Amino acid sequence: MSREKKYWKSEIQLDQNNGLDHLEHNEFVEKIPVDNNIFSDENINDVSANRRDFLKYLGFSTSAAVLASCEGPVHKSVPYVIQPERIRPGIANYYATSLFDGYDSANVLVKTREGRPIKIQNNKLSKYNGHANARVNASVLSLYDSKRIQGPTINGEDVSWFTFNNNIKAQLNSLKALNQTVVLLTSTIASPTTAKIINSLIAEYPNVKHVEYDSVSESAALDAHEKMYGTRGLPYYDFQRAESIVSFSADFLGDWQGSNYDHDYVKGRIPNRGVDGKASMSKHIQIESNLSITGSNADLRIPLSINNKKLFLAHLYDTI
Repeated sequence: MSREKKYWKSEIQLDQNNGLDHLEHNEFVEKIPVDNNIFSDENINDVSANRRDFLKYLGFSTSAAVLASCEGPVHKSVPYVIQPERIRPGIANYYATSLFDGYDSANVLVKTREGRPIKIQNNKLSKYNGHANARVNASVLSLYDSKRIQGPTINGEDVSWFTFNNNIKAQLNSLKALNQTVVLLTSTIASPTTAKIINSLIAEYPNVKHVEYDSVSESAALDAHEKMYGTRGLPYYDFQRAESIVSFSADFLGDWQGSNYDHDYVKGRIPNRGVDGKASMSKHIQIESNLSITGSNADLRIPLSINNKKLFLAHLYDTI
């Protein structure tokens, strides 16, 4: 006949009337202090749960919330039936392209993985403006904007490209027959290919008028260059070949005209020695009202008010 062995942790358990049996099932004998809680509901004040039940329910609810938050969406991966020749999983592809968003412009190199652009970087092989600024490098984020328009819309409703093209073509033909003006509103077009397409559209529909409008306009600079040089356009300055740079409130290292002058500017600021032994480092003088990035990098910064800048500019012009 087998006997069950009993083990004691202390000599108190040898006493049959020690009351340990009751304490084993009531580890936290102190009740939850609900009398002085911040709730005004009478049902909550009448709760008679002990601390152990409270901690048990709290741990269960916390664990359930953590497990629920760990559940993510299921994305099914579908393999290629015929894998494209240029795509290799884990190996990035690079494409040379140009970027113009109405303000910044640059020739860039786009890094892609399986057809998705993930980084915009400088194109060192480009002979012109191949160095992007911080805004151009960060523009890849706009491709993954959740509020980005995914397709054409008519009166706020999503439609297919087939429906959209047929609707536009029908309206263009009807307005052409009625000889009514149609305005094509765009930002400044810097692409020759896009300009050629727009000219082809105007040749087919003479009633279409192309209007270019930018939220940040450079029309004043365009008018000034057209008046001075006879060409309406924004010049690109090669700062690495400049010996003296005098800037009037032009923050060309920041956001002036959306150009990327920092790369050429740094090259011209290296104190190299020429053939005659003189340093070829450019000297930069900045005249401005407010401190800018360009002014903080200048050799000499002259803070002037707007009225005094006009007098300073007139004196400099007279001296030259």
